[in-house]
Amino acid sequence: MPVIHLDDTFAKTVQRPERGHVEYTDDKISGFVVRVYSDRIVGTYRYKALGSAKKKRAPLDEHPHITMAKMRANAEIERGRVRGGADPAAERETIKTERKRKETEEVLTIDKVVELYTPALKERKDTWDQDLGHLKRNLQKQFGSTALADVTKPQLAARIQEVRKDAPVSANRLRAAMLTFFQWCVDQGLLQASPMIGIPKAKERKQEVDRTLSDAELVVLWRAIDKANLAAGVKAALHVLALTGQRPAEISGLELKELHYLDTDEAYADIPAHRMKARRRHVWPISKPVAAIIKREIARQQEEAEADDRPMGEYIFASRFLSRERVARHSLSQALRRIIPALDETGEDGEIVKRLKADPPTPHAFRRTMVTGMARLRIPKDYRKAVVAHVDDDTMAQHYDAHDLFDEKKMALDTWARHVQALLSGEKQTGAVIPLRARS
Repeated sequence: MPVIHLDDTFAKTVQRPERGHVEYTDDKISGFVVRVYSDRIVGTYRYKALGSAKKKRAPLDEHPHITMAKMRANAEIERGRVRGGADPAAERETIKTERKRKETEEVLTIDKVVELYTPALKERKDTWDQDLGHLKRNLQKQFGSTALADVTKPQLAARIQEVRKDAPVSANRLRAAMLTFFQWCVDQGLLQASPMIGIPKAKERKQEVDRTLSDAELVVLWRAIDKANLAAGVKAALHVLALTGQRPAEISGLELKELHYLDTDEAYADIPAHRMKARRRHVWPISKPVAAIIKREIARQQEEAEADDRPMGEYIFASRFLSRERVARHSLSQALRRIIPALDETGEDGEIVKRLKADPPTPHAFRRTMVTGMARLRIPKDYRKAVVAHVDDDTMAQHYDAHDLFDEKKMALDTWARHVQALLSGEKQTGAVIPLRARS
């Protein structure tokens, strides 16, 4: 192999072969070798890595893309690195291998990770479907096809603020759902750190915690629900909510297997402990008006199932969306947020509508309204507490008193149902629109 000073003069004067290449080695930098082709000069630095007997090559680029002076400088740099223990060829191979791995492996998008997360979420929380709903609407919808590692803290914070504009409470529930989701990703080794760290809670508008509906407001809202363009399951669930005073999630998730003797006067719902806030089984009698609503909903679903040649689902209040089996808890809140602003303030019930708009009730207000209304109907406090499954904090009530007050609860719920029916039929006057508070 000819030894010569490999510089720009060499590049100008060297004879170029018509075919193949000719190799030259530098007279000063040991290991600096070039291959001369007809149209280019390719430089390499040949070396033995520290502790190795095998010769390797490190590319130094090509002339005329770079000058020979630059190529000599590259050779000097590689020689210095090798003397310091580096292995340029091995480093390049590592980079190539990593690049190939990234190109061939499946990218973990938000959609795919949420799918992986769902089974763990079901085990972690009884209200998993609410968390999953928040993730689907406000994470997957915006970032579903984005790689998990590419979703940033500013993007998530901005999304929470967007939700806060219309629903501060929902914004904080979304934040909690995303906190849990991204922490799970960290725990599983899918992320180094959660992008949710440091994102504060959204400030909530101060809400009246004891908001109840007057009789007049209840009638106006009930009729508005009847007329609204809502899914049949949502309408039925809201009406049952108003007549039973149970928690919205307990009603929206009501299952066929939880109902007994619907065609008799002894009809009741038996809600298992895992669906109850206090984690205690709750039995509540079903009044005739409630049974009628439920049976209509079951019949409607059966008719639709037969028309589609499929079995009926497990839930009483079905969702209009094929991807969901039942009405979601948040659908009840969304329904009221749609109905109330659309009410007419200029009609006969204008003053009542103004009150509803000024202080819009949530689905939970039906529960407070029923408890307050029962107090006005002189139903004893213990019966009211039993109806809504409020647990006494004394040891006897929690551990020893197993009497479920079924007859007393039935009397209370039947009385409330008759009261609401009388209001709706006009047999009983609604009176003032100012809500009354229950006395303890």
